[in-house]
Amino acid sequence: MGDDKTQSITLTINGEEKTLSVRRSETLLDALRRASYTSVKNGCKTGDCGACTVLLDGQPIHSCMIQAVRAAGREVTTVEGLTRNQVFSGKPGFWELHPIQRAFIETGALQCGYCTPAQILVAKALLDHNPNPTEEEIREAMSGVLCRCTGYVKIVQAVQRAAAVLRGEKVDPFLPIEATLAPGESPTDLLGRYYHVADNTFQPTNQLTNQLLPPLVISPPEMEPLNVVGKPEPKVDGVKLAAGRPVFTDDIKIEGMLYGALLTSPHAHARIKEIDASRARELDGVHAVLTYKDIPRVKYASGGQS
Repeated sequence: MGDDKTQSITLTINGEEKTLSVRRSETLLDALRRASYTSVKNGCKTGDCGACTVLLDGQPIHSCMIQAVRAAGREVTTVEGLTRNQVFSGKPGFWELHPIQRAFIETGALQCGYCTPAQILVAKALLDHNPNPTEEEIREAMSGVLCRCTGYVKIVQAVQRAAAVLRGEKVDPFLPIEATLAPGESPTDLLGRYYHVADNTFQPTNQLTNQLLPPLVISPPEMEPLNVVGKPEPKVDGVKLAAGRPVFTDDIKIEGMLYGALLTSPHAHARIKEIDASRARELDGVHAVLTYKDIPRVKYASGGQS
């Protein structure tokens, strides 16, 4: 665009005043990511998925749908702003996580973690004005951020747990609720029965409140108590995901970093017998051309995905 001029805007990001140079047409999403706030994820750029959610003056908004210039003079919160970096002897130490971030890790509410920063920010906006929401209110608040992994049960549990902590209540270590079948009982007999947190009992109910949870591990009466299976372990990259630290490839920046591109076959159906990349390697700016010959066959990956 001919009139897409660059201008400087001043705004507050995570409590600090920042001046950013932005184009008139640039979205807040792109401006924040360019400024290294990589917890703000690029999901759809159409306002549908919610992965780019930030808090603008305390309210959740899809940053892909607002121009950066409209944030001038306003307060933006990303999930990085919920984490406090403790300093010891003048050097950065461990991260002090917000109760919502801790609850997401403890309950296993993050899997791939791509939508987690947005989920946490929406939960914060909800709990800031409603410290004791019901399950329906939590689900309604979180509905603007899509999650393709969890099925939302763990997310709801995380928000409930964080709400209790923020209200000053004591919470026990998070454990999956176990139910042992009585002789002659089948797992289907437990459908519709919920664990009541207050008095540690199972009871039939169809009421959805913030007091009731379904059993997650069901054991037959002749089975020995489980010691490993069904016990919670924190995700190996859970802290990084909840804190919005660079985990995904698109979030990592290295000095002198090279950028790759994929070249696919122009033919829909063909048997590739040989790839001659010699001329491509001679092009200016090309540092490497990799083909199938250069890629080792790896059967197992070391990623943190559950």
